Amino acid sequence: MTEDKRPILVFGATGRQGGAVTRALLHRGWPVRALVRDPACETATVLRQAGAEIFQGTFAEAETIHTAMRDAHGVFSVLPGYLPEQDEVQIGCMLADLAAETGIAHLVYSSGASSGDKPTGVARFDAKPRIEAHIRRLPLTATIVRPMIFMDMLLAPVFGLNEGRYTFLLRPEQSMQLVAVEDIGKFVAAIFDDRPRFGGRTIKIASDTVTGNELGAIFSEAAGRLIAYSRIPDDVLAANDALSSLAAILDDGPLADHVDLDAMREINPDITSFRSWLAVDGRRALSAALG
Repeated sequence: MTEDKRPILVFGATGRQGGAVTRALLHRGWPVRALVRDPACETATVLRQAGAEIFQGTFAEAETIHTAMRDAHGVFSVLPGYLPEQDEVQIGCMLADLAAETGIAHLVYSSGASSGDKPTGVARFDAKPRIEAHIRRLPLTATIVRPMIFMDMLLAPVFGLNEGRYTFLLRPEQSMQLVAVEDIGKFVAAIFDDRPRFGGRTIKIASDTVTGNELGAIFSEAAGRLIAYSRIPDDVLAANDALSSLAAILDDGPLADHVDLDAMREINPDITSFRSWLAVDGRRALSAALG
């Protein structure tokens, strides 16, 4: 554990990633500051009760953000997925600039595993490598994490679990990697704990690897009935630009890369399998998806 106990400022602390990072940092003894829009909301109240220091503000208030960063050791930067691409780039670069200006010792930016050298054609994916490139030009120590596909994303209603089937982008024998959001928090906390080891690195993070057929088997086991797996038909993919872009990224793009799970365990020994996630953290969402 680092001896530097100055605070870490967490953006998105009332959301999924930021909330997981906040919980993990507090568990490991880091003081945490959280920038929130509404300090009276239930989530902010829970953060405060857990020991986080709350700063009221938005991304539009640079002076407030500058104040929240003052005397902090680190910053965790994650941006909401609803932002338009240009707004995401502008805000992500602005947060990094402020971190450099205030002398932050360690910035951790949560990008996406879809980030790569070539544009994907999906706006929310293509904003992130632009922010990464800006961060790398700044005079500060930064770590970029690229989480693989979130486990909870697989429970979206469009994949047909409520109809007793599962139709997704993978071919039956094709594999992909997943990450549990709580694991993201543990990975990031470990990264802040060891700045010399992780500073300057770009790291894809994952919790498990599954094939299409394994998804069918895991969902069948969790549901207690047969869930047949199939890939989304080619004609449907061809008619939907967003789906076809995602399929291409999985087939022969950044999401086709696989990280070494043993290396992941060296950072976070408690990585979560998809099966165990469905049984605990994802149980309620799975019940809703099954209808």
